[in-house]
Amino acid sequence: MTGTPMLPAQSDRPALHSYRPWRIFFIMLLAALTAVLLTLLERPHDLASRGWFQPPSQVTLPADIIYRLSQALASKSFGDQSQLISAHQFETTALALYEQSALGGPPRSAQASYRLAIFYARSGYTDHAQELFLQASQLDEANRKLYLLLSHLYADEPADEASLRDGLALLEQQDRWLAELTRADLYERIGQVEHAAALRADWQQRQVLFASIVGALLLFYIAMSCLGAFILLVLLIAWLTKEARTKRRAVVAVPWTLVDVAEAVVVLTFLMVCLSIGTAVIRSLIAPAGQSETIDALLVAVSYALACAGAIALMIYRIGFTRPYWQLLGVRLHNIPRQLGQGVAGYAVFIGLLFVALLVLRLLGLDAFLPLAKAPTELLTEARSPATLAIYLVVVAVIAPVVEEIIFRGFVYPGLRRIMPVAPAALGSALIFAGVHVSAPVGGLVVIVLVGVVLACLYERTGSILPSMVAHSMYNSFVFTLLATYTLV
Repeated sequence: MTGTPMLPAQSDRPALHSYRPWRIFFIMLLAALTAVLLTLLERPHDLASRGWFQPPSQVTLPADIIYRLSQALASKSFGDQSQLISAHQFETTALALYEQSALGGPPRSAQASYRLAIFYARSGYTDHAQELFLQASQLDEANRKLYLLLSHLYADEPADEASLRDGLALLEQQDRWLAELTRADLYERIGQVEHAAALRADWQQRQVLFASIVGALLLFYIAMSCLGAFILLVLLIAWLTKEARTKRRAVVAVPWTLVDVAEAVVVLTFLMVCLSIGTAVIRSLIAPAGQSETIDALLVAVSYALACAGAIALMIYRIGFTRPYWQLLGVRLHNIPRQLGQGVAGYAVFIGLLFVALLVLRLLGLDAFLPLAKAPTELLTEARSPATLAIYLVVVAVIAPVVEEIIFRGFVYPGLRRIMPVAPAALGSALIFAGVHVSAPVGGLVVIVLVGVVLACLYERTGSILPSMVAHSMYNSFVFTLLATYTLV
């Protein structure tokens, strides 16, 4: 992972932008206005998802994945508890996670409550299941009809076949894998046993396919972790054998300052909030004609792209159109294959460090599903059509890595490097990067900061943001593949 380092400052350093009081006042005013808008909005997450704002207890995705893996193992005769990998162990772990979210707290999770109720009822614990269905309906009034239907479906008393048939459409409000499972139970309850058996067989095959894809992703994750550990070892040995390691690296010459950095970050956040409001207004206007998740996805993509484009346009204006602004922002297109390889190596290093972070956070009791800490989980898991997922794929795997690297590694990081060494500049840019991703859980913020630090160091080492874009895209693509598999399979 060697390359052309960032250029040190020379004696003919470009003149600083003046610290005019009106600019500082404008930045502070805009930041205050953004904070006010965020507090007034009921849903300040249209550009991301409710997943950004949910504490770990509200997110059922890890438990869902583990439960689905347990069902796949059970179908392949891995149910024996004495085996190294058993369905029983996976199912017990999943139920423990559901119980932690549904019975722990506060806050308690409606999603975990009704999932746990379904699995309790299917295991014969009907009374406990009814209590949890009631709890879910109290926590989530919007889906009350669904929870009442499920309570009726899994109750001990005789079923009203007509009401159960009428409720089939309600089951589709759930995640696909759960909707198919409960639909099979419903058909069995109303006496269509053969149809229920066919649905269950198809459902079981889907869980096996899901487990196969997740297993492949896990093997890739392990391989990248090993490669990252090897690269870190090589870098450590190289650092220990170099006399130059004690020398302080020079600061970087760029024609922008901390004021410009602060302005760009505040404007980006302000644009995201304003476009979030605009997106909500457009949704309310088109709602009477029928909502479309594809239109929602397009609104998210356009809003996000416009916000980032506005920030980048401001950055280029501050740099000056007469300067080679793309080069100053780290866009270098020479020796592309080498830069792509550096990006893969940077991603491997991050995965290796992420594995260590996972262990440390678990020891500290800050459990989080770390690989998904930076992912808009709700937007992706609620998607129902391939077209919607294709739009999100373009956003998370192409647009986001390109624009975020230009902003945070191409502009924010060099602005900090102008006045400080590598380590504090990398950490500072990573904290700003995490701050723009709003209020993720503690474990999630650790991961986002770790992503930012690794990407900043990768830019520092290579002198180009292309490797950072590649590493960023690989990380997002991995998470997207997992979530898309969860949604579609």
